[in-house]
Amino acid sequence: MEAFALFDQFPEPARSQLIAAHDEGKVRPEWCFTDGDARVCFWAPYRGAEPVITWHFSPGPDPATGAALLRRGLADVGLTKIFHDIALSPGMTPTVDRPVEHDALMGAGFTLEVERVRLEWGSGSDIPADSGRLTYRPARKHTEREVLDVLVRVSEGSLDHDTQVELATVGPEHEARSMYDDLINRKGKPDWFVIGYAAEEPVGLVAPDDHSIAYIGVVPEHRGKGYVSDLLAQGTRTLAEAGVERIVAATDVANTPTSNAFRRAGYSEVGRLFRYYWRAP
Repeated sequence: MEAFALFDQFPEPARSQLIAAHDEGKVRPEWCFTDGDARVCFWAPYRGAEPVITWHFSPGPDPATGAALLRRGLADVGLTKIFHDIALSPGMTPTVDRPVEHDALMGAGFTLEVERVRLEWGSGSDIPADSGRLTYRPARKHTEREVLDVLVRVSEGSLDHDTQVELATVGPEHEARSMYDDLINRKGKPDWFVIGYAAEEPVGLVAPDDHSIAYIGVVPEHRGKGYVSDLLAQGTRTLAEAGVERIVAATDVANTPTSNAFRRAGYSEVGRLFRYYWRAP
């Protein structure tokens, strides 16, 4: 098959992952490029979406070749923005520990904009208790407009870099729509993505994926009351009770309220993500 022939140019486990993502509609053959030892694919979060992140990028030994491949791929696919994450262990940095990859990205016009904390909860850790302060209702049992309204409110004053950039460039409605489409198409079970209520007032939401906390946020008027811990406890319990043995998450280094909430819930820092962005001139 044509797609699999192209994926054969990627070593395992990338080849198998690309085939699985192709079957899910998240990768297309025309989104994958190779040049000698340099390889890159662009990945979409769900079937029908545009690519949002580079995947299985390997620049090979020469950063110039890697940069040229990235530029060609971006032009051929017709993208206007994309990001790339370099995941490293604590204490490591891209310029020292992944210099070829870093130089290739910079040579292709990417910029390193934000550093994120990688967090992990493992089975055997204490499962956060339910404080009883909130009740939870599945997002899918709300109207689309109701969920969008909560997402718009959560984004207001957010400390998250991606959210701040989206608000500044496309506005709160577009940012909320993109987030809604992403979260509603995640692999988590339909009732996992919930909105938390104090009495009849929504205070925030949490969206567990099949193995991660994909999104969590509190509306501005309820911040500073510890509700992020309640929401995170709900998301963690949901996955732990479903038998997930390793729950992963990430948040910006600068977003200390959220990272502190993860640590209180029993998550440990396992590394950093260095996020690079490319936007069309």
